[in-house]
Amino acid sequence: MEFNATFFVSAISFIIFTIIMNLIFYKPISKVIYERQKLIGDALNAAQKSKDETKELLTNRDYRLTKSAADSRKLIADKIEEANKSSKVLTQKAKEKSQNDISLAKENLHKEAETLNRELDIEVKNLAEIISSNILGIDVKIEETEL
Repeated sequence: MEFNATFFVSAISFIIFTIIMNLIFYKPISKVIYERQKLIGDALNAAQKSKDETKELLTNRDYRLTKSAADSRKLIADKIEEANKSSKVLTQKAKEKSQNDISLAKENLHKEAETLNRELDIEVKNLAEIISSNILGIDVKIEETEL
């Protein structure tokens, strides 16, 4: 193989062509490619960050919902228990009052029965005296007896 001037001219022109292409074409293209890669990388990082924040927000929301539901159930159970206790107390008071009223009514009825029995005894005695007086024709007085 022979090396003559055309070979060197071709080599030098290729090197000059490469340098010019590198300055005019490859550096701007590589700069655009680098900026796009950086933009894509930043967008991916932002998307991953947003995804992580969304996951955290969803986890917090689920936790708060679960906690709120549990708190609500506990509050409802406490109120039901409180209402049951209040109901038992009110029922007990009502029973005691009705028992007191019943015993008071029984006592009043018993007193009225005794009073009516005494009055009936007096009436029977008076009727017996009147009937005896009419039949016998004399005034008859019946003495009261204690039973």
